[in-house]
Amino acid sequence: MNMIVRAALFFAILSCLNCEPLRTQAPNEAGNGSDNAPHIEQIDIDKELQKEVNTLESRLEFVENTLQNFQNNYNALKENFNSLKTNYNQATMRIQQLENLTHQTVMDLHDQSSKYFTLESINSNLQKTVDNTNVRLDDKTSALWTEISNVTEEVVSISGMTNRSFDILRNKNVLLENKFQEISNNQSNIVSTLNQIKFPGPQKNKLVVFVAQLSREILISTNKIIVFDKNQLNEGRGFDPHTGVFTATARGIYTFSASIESTNCDVRGAIYRNNEQFAHIAGHFVDREGALGSATSYVHLDEGDRVWVQWMGELNGRVGHVQSQFAGHLLHEMDI
Repeated sequence: MNMIVRAALFFAILSCLNCEPLRTQAPNEAGNGSDNAPHIEQIDIDKELQKEVNTLESRLEFVENTLQNFQNNYNALKENFNSLKTNYNQATMRIQQLENLTHQTVMDLHDQSSKYFTLESINSNLQKTVDNTNVRLDDKTSALWTEISNVTEEVVSISGMTNRSFDILRNKNVLLENKFQEISNNQSNIVSTLNQIKFPGPQKNKLVVFVAQLSREILISTNKIIVFDKNQLNEGRGFDPHTGVFTATARGIYTFSASIESTNCDVRGAIYRNNEQFAHIAGHFVDREGALGSATSYVHLDEGDRVWVQWMGELNGRVGHVQSQFAGHLLHEMDI
């Protein structure tokens, strides 16, 4: 663009120079010139041309600045146009999204409306059902009150009969008490008579009896002997609190009893004689109450036979010390 403007200015100056002879000849034709006039006029023309050139250069510079400003404005407008175009595209996409969302919302509203009408229909049907049910309940309530009145009358009648029956039973109870008192008196007489009878032969039973408990709660494994380490009674010195084993000191009939308390599981145990089980102990575990099992049995022992209580329950059974006990005594000593 600058080259074009400069070329136009150059051709304008040439046009002015081509007009110079006409300006120098005009005074001579009028008869007012002299020999020095052409030279003076030429200088004035050069000055004028210089002024014109300066003016044209100034205008050229102004045009260049204007063109530069126009170019800058054009570029700015172009950037703004691109930005507006981008915003327009984004706005168009957003509008499309909103249209899609509006369409989806309308469809959802139609669906909700359909569900609402369905619920209204269900509600109407339920209301009718409730009304019918209330009518039936009223009828049944009335019938029930009638039955209650009838039953009440029967209860009153039965109550009278029951009172009469209680009077009869009370009289019979008095008769039974008298009969029981008579039997008790007869039993006392029989016991007194038996005590007076003396059996022949020497009485040679020696005293063998023990009672053992636990001094503390213990944790025990399966098939292990429960060591009752606290002696309450040990006549005859047959029980060993260090091993929990009773050793018979005489041949005869013995009775043994054992109770096991567990604080964490079911009770499973047994009373053994020389590795042979002869009494089983069991108890069901109840939360916070624990478990308790007991057993009593009679057994024949020879001198030197061994008896103990063995845990048969879960591994790491916890045996409590409050209610756990092992006891036994000699009932009848037998000759060898």
